[in-house]
Amino acid sequence: MDTRDPHRSDQSPYVPLPLVTPKQPTNPSPDITNVVTHYAGQCYAWDVVNEALNENGTFRTSVFFTTLNTGYIPISFTFAAAADPAAKLYYNDFNLETSTAKADGAVKIVNLIKAAGARIDGVGFQAHLNVGQTPSRVALAATLSRFTALGVEVAYTELDIAHTKLPASDADNVKQAADYVSVVGSCLDVKGCVGITVWQFTDRYSWVPGTFPGKGEACLWDQNYKKKPAYDAVVKLLKGGASGTAATGTGTETGTGSKTNSTTGAVTSVPVRFSGGFTAGLGESGIGRRLVGVLGPLVVAVLVL
Repeated sequence: MDTRDPHRSDQSPYVPLPLVTPKQPTNPSPDITNVVTHYAGQCYAWDVVNEALNENGTFRTSVFFTTLNTGYIPISFTFAAAADPAAKLYYNDFNLETSTAKADGAVKIVNLIKAAGARIDGVGFQAHLNVGQTPSRVALAATLSRFTALGVEVAYTELDIAHTKLPASDADNVKQAADYVSVVGSCLDVKGCVGITVWQFTDRYSWVPGTFPGKGEACLWDQNYKKKPAYDAVVKLLKGGASGTAATGTGTETGTGSKTNSTTGAVTSVPVRFSGGFTAGLGESGIGRRLVGVLGPLVVAVLVL
């Protein structure tokens, strides 16, 4: 579970205010238009609105919410769709996997966007989880299915599973491996789950210790780039299949697990990417492969899927 301060502000000090006013809500910010247009055709998906919810499912206070109430969300998706019509458009948040109230809020966001006539293609589950506290594979799949039932795809966008006691013991690493299998397996079990992004591949550069002192070792490789039991477990799962069906996969930096629909026999591939490298622009301080725009809560990011 991610326990970041819900009252923090990701707002850039150099974003001009007001960007929009209640009287002119259809005027897009030059920033969102310029950034999305600049990368149009090069990105699989844009994280259009990021972390708009409190843990209880209510909306976080921001300059955008204060000015436009919940209207800023469908407006943002409308602007992004106009700037890059071919890209997938996502809402992205943390603790959707562990908080029913927050997941309820995300469902409301999907319905809000659709009711306004705007387009939303997917919901990103950040999946910053803790060892021994990760929901079961069945529970995770049920949560994902709540959203695919709304007609959107889902993806795990920032997966890491942190130890809460360091250094981790061998037994704890076995538990971590089981938790990673639960998450990856849940994606394989849900037809509309299109991919998984691991948030840093090595503990050496993980964002977790710097943000949550006393927690860490959350990645598939340790700080010396040695593969951990969780890595082996995920590769075995991808090679062995989901729910007893045949699947293929690799242990390289980009793996693909496939799942077979028991009714139709159709085979669907599920890409698994290992993030790492840089964070540009605004947004969170975590290291990961994410190109972020300049609208704070209206983070525009590349979901590497």
